[in-house]
Amino acid sequence: MDVIVELFFKYIPALLAAFGTVVTLWRGWVYSSDRVFEQREKSSRFIYELYKISEEEHLKKLSIEYGYAAITRDDFLDFSQRKALLTSNNPTRDIDAYRKCSNLLTITCNPLRFEWVSKRYRYKCYRLLVKSLRVLIYAVGAYGLTLPLTYKVMLSVPILDKIGTLAPITKFLIVMYLIIVGGFLAAWNLNEISKLRIAEDLRKNHLH
Repeated sequence: MDVIVELFFKYIPALLAAFGTVVTLWRGWVYSSDRVFEQREKSSRFIYELYKISEEEHLKKLSIEYGYAAITRDDFLDFSQRKALLTSNNPTRDIDAYRKCSNLLTITCNPLRFEWVSKRYRYKCYRLLVKSLRVLIYAVGAYGLTLPLTYKVMLSVPILDKIGTLAPITKFLIVMYLIIVGGFLAAWNLNEISKLRIAEDLRKNHLH
């Protein structure tokens, strides 16, 4: 184990560089919706100023559509869907919630309702099955993520003996693999479970 720690510190500059790249990409993904808002908000203002000069009604309509698109920050809803979303009793909550689970739900208008994109999700038993499978995969990922710290307790003696015969670099690569893959599986499935719960709550709040 001491050798693994030594190798870890030997390669830590490269790991930190890789981590920094991932963080930068993640920040770019997180704040992309803010950039979308700013771009569309500027377009809406510019088009409206052009409308005031030309008094062409189609420019006024286009300015409004850009304004609605800026608020919802989506790329796939049409104008009527965006307008319906903004007429919600709690538009701030519903817009944020819908953006998180938009791959699961679509919007119907008059009145505003959220429908499952996939018909299979209409059935509670199917959603329960999906949640159960994701919880199981999350548990596997979490187990792999923590295994480098708990392997002495979690693994049998024969397996520990085999691990002891491995080269230090092999042990290090196994540890990194468990951390990366386990962390990914745990985080991804936890996020998918959260999205499904948000989608269920959103539909429940708009049943008529």
